[in-house]
Amino acid sequence: MATARGQIQDICEKLSQEFGRIVPLNPVASNQAKKPSESALKASSQAALQKFYETAKKERLRHRLGVIARARVAFGIQQRLLQAGYPSPLVKHVLFAMLTSAFIGDKQ
Repeated sequence: MATARGQIQDICEKLSQEFGRIVPLNPVASNQAKKPSESALKASSQAALQKFYETAKKERLRHRLGVIARARVAFGIQQRLLQAGYPSPLVKHVLFAMLTSAFIGDKQ
């Protein structure tokens, strides 16, 4: 059980870091003269989040996570993101989307 807990913690850490990389808490201001449009910003955000969901799915398949392990990973990521300072509604939305897109189904 100790190795399973360590594995869960490692997956939580990896996914939390990936999320922090694609959705920085304090984004660095760019030196662009023109601000990106709302639609361009939305499209780039969706693409980044899709990459996060794909990473989560790869981790689930690579480690062959069962239902309980998936729940533990989701809870661990939730706690890490909230402690990092991400707003609760954002964390809730992202985790729900991750659960439905990467952690449900596919009996692989």
